[in-house]
Amino acid sequence: MNKIVFGFNEEFFLNEQELHKLEQTTMGQCSFVILQKDKIPDGVSISDAVAFVGAPSDEMLKKMPLLRWLQLPSAGANHFVNHPDLAKSVVLTNSSGVFGVQGAEHTLALILALAREIPLYVKQAQQHLWQQGSKCLSIDGSTATIIGFGDIGSEIAHRLKAFGTRIFAVKRNAGKVPQDADAVFDLDNFDRALNESDIVINVLPLTKETDSVINRERFDSMKRGTLFINVGRGRTVDETALIEALESGNVGGAGLDVTVEEPLPAASRLWGFSNVLITSHSLGVGPGKYQKRAALIERNLKHFILGENLENRVDRSLGY
Repeated sequence: MNKIVFGFNEEFFLNEQELHKLEQTTMGQCSFVILQKDKIPDGVSISDAVAFVGAPSDEMLKKMPLLRWLQLPSAGANHFVNHPDLAKSVVLTNSSGVFGVQGAEHTLALILALAREIPLYVKQAQQHLWQQGSKCLSIDGSTATIIGFGDIGSEIAHRLKAFGTRIFAVKRNAGKVPQDADAVFDLDNFDRALNESDIVINVLPLTKETDSVINRERFDSMKRGTLFINVGRGRTVDETALIEALESGNVGGAGLDVTVEEPLPAASRLWGFSNVLITSHSLGVGPGKYQKRAALIERNLKHFILGENLENRVDRSLGY
């Protein structure tokens, strides 16, 4: 009997109907253990668990020496790829593909808000001030560079195309120009794309290769007044360089769903910019992900039982 552990919290959970469906999928070959906020039920051991669905704490990982598969509820896997308590033999899978549509909608919301000076109008409304802005931008006819052209990046491109935007895709390896893109660049050579872009959107995962890849030189390569959006990982951006670019006006506005330190400290200078929107790592919030994630878990659980290849397998040498 395969013991499968589910680690639930406020952000990740499955309802009774979904759990019942998973039990039917296992065809009596699995037993489930449900943890709420890492609390193991009295009298229950997880030392013989072979799979964990959720994001286990370091303590939980140490209690599961027989683990063979870890299914993450998130797309990001950087915390686990080189985790000392996660054996190299453990298959690591993520939830990439679950967040594409709502991630793209969130990104478009940030772009539109900054382009149309919505933060200014919100502030004026609080002061009962009726006054037109003077720095509105047009997305139609603009050029956007999307750094990280996976599930979310490609969904962003598809929607920006409908606005009449020229799209530059930046990928680890350039290769063929992706659908909805007008040109493609690799991760080592995309300064020309930055120089021609009105909007720069970072959707990169965090790996050794991408740590602080958006640095001072990259901000200097951007057109003056560029809108910068970060919906990838905070540490892929040099935050000090971003603040300098905002102060100089080289970056005309920023939409930040992620930051280097989360929650963003109250003392951070990023809070003080009127042209910066901070959305508290909320890209994944919304109803759209739950059904897709539950379906992914069901498929992978069936693959696991049948000894088949699992979907969304993370290359632990690459970090995604």
